[in-house]
Amino acid sequence: MGGKKNKVNGTGKVLAKSKLKMKKGVSKGSTASRYVTRNEALNKLQLKLADFRRLCILKGIHPREPKKKVKGQGKTYYHVKDITFLMHEPLMNTFRELRAYERKIKRAKAKKHFNQVDRLRENKPGYTLDHLVKERYPTFIDALRDFDDCLTLVHLFALLPAAKRHGIPQDVVARSRELSLEFQSYVTRKHALRKIFISVKGIYYEAEIRGEPIVWLVSHNMQQTLPEDVDYRVMLTFLEFYISMTTFVNHQLYHEDNLRYPPVLDVALEDAATGAVAIVHELKKKMENAALVAQAREKAALGSSKEDDGNNNNGSEEEKPKKRKKTLAEKLKEIAQFEDGEDEDDIAEREAAERERELENEKLRMEENIEMMTTGDEADAQLATTIMDEERNANLSDRDLLILDRKRRANLFNGLTFLIKRECPREAMVFVVKSFGGEVCWEGEGSPIDVDEEKDKITHVIMDRPLPNDEKPAGETSREFVVPQWVCDCANYRILIPTERYFPGKRPPPHLSPFVDPEEEGYYPEYLIELMKLQHNFGVPGRKKLPASASDEKKKSKKTEEEEEEETHRKELEKEIKGVPYSKSLENEEIDEDDDSDSDSYPGEEGESEDSDPDESSSDEDYDDETGEKIVRSKLTPEMAMREKDKIVRERVERGGEEAELDHLKSAMLPRKKRELYKAMQIGLAKKEKRAEELKKRAAELKQMARDKGGNKRVKTTKGAGGSSNKKQKKK
Repeated sequence: MGGKKNKVNGTGKVLAKSKLKMKKGVSKGSTASRYVTRNEALNKLQLKLADFRRLCILKGIHPREPKKKVKGQGKTYYHVKDITFLMHEPLMNTFRELRAYERKIKRAKAKKHFNQVDRLRENKPGYTLDHLVKERYPTFIDALRDFDDCLTLVHLFALLPAAKRHGIPQDVVARSRELSLEFQSYVTRKHALRKIFISVKGIYYEAEIRGEPIVWLVSHNMQQTLPEDVDYRVMLTFLEFYISMTTFVNHQLYHEDNLRYPPVLDVALEDAATGAVAIVHELKKKMENAALVAQAREKAALGSSKEDDGNNNNGSEEEKPKKRKKTLAEKLKEIAQFEDGEDEDDIAEREAAERERELENEKLRMEENIEMMTTGDEADAQLATTIMDEERNANLSDRDLLILDRKRRANLFNGLTFLIKRECPREAMVFVVKSFGGEVCWEGEGSPIDVDEEKDKITHVIMDRPLPNDEKPAGETSREFVVPQWVCDCANYRILIPTERYFPGKRPPPHLSPFVDPEEEGYYPEYLIELMKLQHNFGVPGRKKLPASASDEKKKSKKTEEEEEEETHRKELEKEIKGVPYSKSLENEEIDEDDDSDSDSYPGEEGESEDSDPDESSSDEDYDDETGEKIVRSKLTPEMAMREKDKIVRERVERGGEEAELDHLKSAMLPRKKRELYKAMQIGLAKKEKRAEELKKRAAELKQMARDKGGNKRVKTTKGAGGSSNKKQKKK
């Protein structure tokens, strides 16, 4: 008998084809072996869907998109390694215990065993997420790089109301509030705030900590409405991990600066909505010194009672305490000083000197791995020389620029006291002003300065409502009245901007975002150029230079004349290369000037004159010289066969001049993949230039509208005056 033999099992029974396929399995390198569906993962882990989602969020595991979805298109896939990684997580046992705990409470409630319910609630199984923070972020810098979303969500829940309907507990909101204030207080103390931008969504902040920029969003402190289409359980799961991460980061930052953590929260200041001012910092060394003082006093009291016995001892016995002091000198240095007879005045002087030394070192230390800086006098002298000497400012290293920028941030509002009115966002203004070295006060409880008794100290008033008659009050003419935007603009550009345009009631200048790079966008707003000129005049250190549009008109005219001379010279050289004599080119120029026609054109000329008849030059019909027959030209042009992106590239090359043409010719020698990449780059640059032109056009239109509006207003007033005079004449 021919043909293939059927495969049989041990008993001789023939195996079905479906079972043979199941036995074959899947190859190790295939897509099916590397990805599993969500249902398969749930069966493998023996978890409910809610616990699985929660565990994936806490561990940082997300679904994958395989190239080939073997088990269906509408399914969610996970990597096999991720699921295997979850199998060894100790939180899985905790989640199972919590489910069993909930079932016990439910059963006890059904049986009306309320004593058992209370006992179970007291013994609820707990867990921490500290091991997940260490697992996901091996180093502290890794945690800082991924700190943006964490801060944004913590600040969001710090402003949300506790709602039982949506499952937002009160303790989570309070904890988020504490963590946000702790971080803001650290940023204020270190003067690490760099950028502020007020938008419709909220206020964007950027701080630099240990060389890493951290950007977060704080919502406006208004009445929050909770939408119904948001899954708050998922957000609370993210917040659960972010609270542990923020606690870890804050603890590390405070520990590095030798500060007590958690810091003391002044409840009275917190009730007054003062923000970061409510955090009271205490040095660790100060706490340790207080403990050492208490120990020394106890030993001194014991030593006075045994003083008489000590006088009768021999000299050999007196040497024993000295040896003991030498052995414990490193660990108990201050106790030894107290035993030697240090007074309380000496202790206070020593503590004050240590505090001054710590503050001085703290001001001169950078976050980005710069632990020690120069002394204060050297840094001030370096700052003065860089302000006066522009060449040295341009040659400074990045490290020196960071040091100077930090000093300028710390002393920008130095010596200024701001009175914050009640309509302004107090927490945001306190945070910004204190971060840049200023002092704040307000009317009401919790103000660090009494507004009535120490009103002479107030230099600026921040308010957001118009003044009567647009004038300063009678007794406050020495103060500057500004809107909150002035504080943010000064902080962003490191200068004290003149306050005339920021007077309350007037239309302020545009609030420009410091997160947008004008050089990359290709557009410099007019107000940005004004601010950059002010920075240049004040000597603010930095790499930014004024754009070409901000240069003087004389320089522009000189450049245009030189360019015109070069262009005419280039055209004459091209004509000589093509064989057109110089005398004929002169004749053609004279004919073009006198007759405005192109009858005597030469092959070396570039094109038609501006006043020539377009119908004659662009006619589609022509006659053969030998036969005299009509030659009909095709109406098809090369542009019709070009793609849209090729047209964009060609237009940009034509605007770019000779250098762009040479680069375009070089790109023809590239492989196809790189040539397409070059085209994509050119299209991106063309879109950016088009966007910049649209913005410039829009700015010009707005200017013209403002001028027309002003002119129309004046016309209306004159018409009204004329009309009233005519009415009077009629009455007469």
